[in-house]
Amino acid sequence: MLDNRIPMPQRSVRLLKQRAFAVEAIFCLFLSVLVTCVMEALSRRSVLDALQFMFIRPHAFWYNVLLVCTTMSLTLWCRRRVFAQALISFVWIALGIINCCLCIVRVRPFSCYDFVLFISNLSITTAYATWLQILLIGLGIALLILGMVWLFFHAPRARVYRKKSLLYSAALATALAVCTVPYAAAYRDFSEPLEAYSLYGFAYSFGRSLVSRGVDKPESYDDYTVNEILEEVGETEELTAEEAAKLPNVVVVQLESFFDPANLLGVTCSENPVPVFTSLKETSSTGILYVPVIGGGTANVEFEVLTGMNITHFGTGEYPYSTVLQSETCETMAYDLKKLGYDTHAIHNHMGTFYQRHKVFSMLGFDTFTPLEYMQNYHKNALNWCCDDVLTGCIMDALACSDNRDFVFTVSVQGHGDYPSEAPETPYAITSTGLEDDDALRNAFEYYINQLHETDAFIGELIEALEGYDEPVLLILYGDHLPALACDKEDLRTGSLLASEYVIWTNDDCLMREEADLHAYQLIPHALERVDISNGVMMRFHQQCSEDEDYQEQLRVLEYDMLYGDKVIYDGEMPYPRTDMRMGVKDIIVTDAVFNGTHLIVKGENFTLSSVVYADGKELKTSLVDSSMLVASPTLLAHVSVGDEILVAQVAEDSTELGRSNSVICMEP
Repeated sequence: MLDNRIPMPQRSVRLLKQRAFAVEAIFCLFLSVLVTCVMEALSRRSVLDALQFMFIRPHAFWYNVLLVCTTMSLTLWCRRRVFAQALISFVWIALGIINCCLCIVRVRPFSCYDFVLFISNLSITTAYATWLQILLIGLGIALLILGMVWLFFHAPRARVYRKKSLLYSAALATALAVCTVPYAAAYRDFSEPLEAYSLYGFAYSFGRSLVSRGVDKPESYDDYTVNEILEEVGETEELTAEEAAKLPNVVVVQLESFFDPANLLGVTCSENPVPVFTSLKETSSTGILYVPVIGGGTANVEFEVLTGMNITHFGTGEYPYSTVLQSETCETMAYDLKKLGYDTHAIHNHMGTFYQRHKVFSMLGFDTFTPLEYMQNYHKNALNWCCDDVLTGCIMDALACSDNRDFVFTVSVQGHGDYPSEAPETPYAITSTGLEDDDALRNAFEYYINQLHETDAFIGELIEALEGYDEPVLLILYGDHLPALACDKEDLRTGSLLASEYVIWTNDDCLMREEADLHAYQLIPHALERVDISNGVMMRFHQQCSEDEDYQEQLRVLEYDMLYGDKVIYDGEMPYPRTDMRMGVKDIIVTDAVFNGTHLIVKGENFTLSSVVYADGKELKTSLVDSSMLVASPTLLAHVSVGDEILVAQVAEDSTELGRSNSVICMEP
């Protein structure tokens, strides 16, 4: 049978293919523009602001489009093109949604390091979302996955133009590489993350967090430059025995989301929520403390305070607790004071694995770490955060646990968000005026200031306890960051969302009051200089070089050399070994264990709600009677018999075992 179809000229076929591919390429670009607009609208929580970004900062907008389009161009290689385009669009928009939620909850944008933090801190998810919200989120994700599976099998297949797709992707990748060099060089300041994400675009900012890690090698870094800095800061002067005996104990308390509401313009409280702190500011040394985060990121404030390093010199959104400090020790104020004979203690009334402190604090020079799992007689607030009043006893126990001077670094948690926006059944004791136009914000603010009032009462209790202590004490108090409330810098007297406050107090009134505005990494060197402590390279550097023109560049050189470079400062070898850190300042002790056929009665000392009984290595269901008695019951998988080896472990909410007691043999009654 003859084929009566007229063959199409080869040139026409090529034209049709070119037109078909051009349509695909244009659609790829259009989809990238749309996805970028959606992400920017989510980032700003405003479609209008996203459009303004497009027209007011077109170079930034189109760079972000180019980045998204480069990833989208990979779909031209797929026959299941609709599915691939939907998948990549979904991934980008999902990142934008997560960023939007995090900015609302903690006032801090999303970076790749948040994946690590999320996985390691799943146990606090309910502090930010109700179980219903978690269920709805899970249901939504499940439906999206089902939709993507359906799309994979049912979406139409497309023709693949391999050579043209290769050229298109290569051209976009080349353009992206060429544009990234000047763009990344010009837009690298993430000292104010929210503002940076807004100015530079979400896709670029998040992408930078994927590849940016650690301190970049400064152009001026070499042995000569490091030795010049060392020569300028000088050597540590050896203290005589008489001088060492006069040194004070040093207690540092980092107050979660602590903020004086008097700094908020247009809002008044029915009474001062922080009368103790206000009084301290009037009589003690104080000032503004500039911190690197807003509403969250507590660990990075800790890092700056303890190490004297500027976190903005590190990777975009990086948490050194999760990166370099997993494998490297670091010169810190704790190590510096240990060289003067101090014992060093860390305390935090939250679970010990949060930000992996149970590992990191041993890299920072602490001899002991007392997390919530080692605390007794505490209670929690409505959001399930431990109340701060338990910390007074913990601090005094740390001071009393040895005859040496002590450095006690304490991190509180009570003021942690996310604050409830619903009105309480019973009005709060302290109320506010000025937020009547936004009921949700007013409810959240009033919950917050009442928690603040309780933390302020803890400060008063601590001051009272330290006043009666028979050794000199230097107390440093500061807020780690502003609370996660919806306010702008124009709403604050300081004009900055990164401005907290600090107080330096002594129990012997040996310091003259002075005011000075500091960065978090300058705080401890500034305070210790007041009592003639200048031990350690970084401490002396801040004390002597903070007025130099090249202060930040020299600081970057020291940071790089200490953590990533040749360690010229230490003659090539890190002099700070990881400490053999002990959990708690009081040992968990088991004295005897008796099995009556139904229950195992374990007696001993210093048991807590986190104490879990093990019989021959198997976990038993455990109940706390008091600090000296536990009652454990056999389970289907763990039986108890006379003669079994019995011990008690301290177990975090995420099931991480933090420490074990001695063991005893199970006896019969």
